[in-house]
Amino acid sequence: MRSGLGLRLSRRTRSRAAALLVPLVMVAAGCRHRGAAWADPAGPVPGAAGVEIIVIGQARESRQTRQVAHALEVVLADAAAAGRTPIVAWLGTDLGRPGPDRAAPCPAPGAAHAGPVLTELARVIRSSGAGIWGLPGPDGWRCGTTGFEARATPLPYAQPGVAYVVRVSEAGEAALVSSCDLDACTIAPPADDTLIELVALDFSFWHYPALAGEDLSAAVLAQQAALLDALAAQPARPRVLLSPIPVESAGAHGVGGRLQRAGYRYLPKFVQEALADGLFVGVVGALERNLQVSEDLSNAIYRSARTFVAKPIFEVVSGSAGGAKPTPRTSRGDTLLPDLESEHVGFARVIVADERVYLRVHARVAGRWRVAGIELPLVPAPLPNLREPPTIQPCHSCDPTRGAADGDVDIPRGPRPR
Repeated sequence: MRSGLGLRLSRRTRSRAAALLVPLVMVAAGCRHRGAAWADPAGPVPGAAGVEIIVIGQARESRQTRQVAHALEVVLADAAAAGRTPIVAWLGTDLGRPGPDRAAPCPAPGAAHAGPVLTELARVIRSSGAGIWGLPGPDGWRCGTTGFEARATPLPYAQPGVAYVVRVSEAGEAALVSSCDLDACTIAPPADDTLIELVALDFSFWHYPALAGEDLSAAVLAQQAALLDALAAQPARPRVLLSPIPVESAGAHGVGGRLQRAGYRYLPKFVQEALADGLFVGVVGALERNLQVSEDLSNAIYRSARTFVAKPIFEVVSGSAGGAKPTPRTSRGDTLLPDLESEHVGFARVIVADERVYLRVHARVAGRWRVAGIELPLVPAPLPNLREPPTIQPCHSCDPTRGAADGDVDIPRGPRPR
């Protein structure tokens, strides 16, 4: 027979265990979906000319990627009807069920993108006439689809290497204008009708050193540095950095997160200098299994590396084309507070037209697609030399300048939509 003291102790132990379990249940109760722009549906982009960059990251053989493919059919048709040139940026493929942070058996290189879902995704894009440019990402390096292998690996996207430049004219014509060898990179002479330049750089081997040997890593780094040097020598143009690894992140890979790898402080030195000097007006990344939009990374970069950048830099993180993965609040990066965020399946669009940038985020929430938008100038004004530094620790339960009107919102998972 149990004593009264033992009964009291067991009850006390159970109550303490319950108190510890409640926060965990609350963390796992739903997915983050925050940002004031979600409250009002994004309207059509004014004007007809321009280019539309559709960003898909971490696509894989999954039901979610098939949903993205179906949604892209509508988006690509709308872009064509509006007279915009669509370009798809394919930033990494998830080739293993656990994702890029845990090793999983790789498919044969020739079959990496041959599954029915990825084949359908590529077919949808090609049938619209859109160009597809891509980078391998962490799993591409791990599974031998980088293009450095001796055997030819069929890819659903064009990949001239892991350092290249695509120039888009005002008429919407996209062309590869860079050429790199082991020692140097050259870029075609500047054109007066350039609308924007897309600079594709894959730093997966840098963030995940085990993915490449020292000799290959050194050669690729030298090539990427030479490409940025060649860009810096040309007249200033609006340029967007495309990379499977974001510069900053509020997800698990961000600075302070459980899997921290993505941060200005972790980039190669020459990339840090290019960002600080204002070579890029924006950054587009993936890796995280969520959607994020930040109007300006300058505060996050200051928190991450105590560095002031010359100009505002917007960032789009679109890594949930293969499925979303909610991150517990205790595991998130703590230097960035995005203006838009969603832990749901989706993709993002960067539309450049009439000296403006229109950012659109598509998230599938409770079985329906929702779209939020933010508008920014294509060429932002330089930041003042003398400015007040931001708080080092952002308030993740507070509203940023144009953030969530009602703070954080957790969407209950509920039954899966049919």
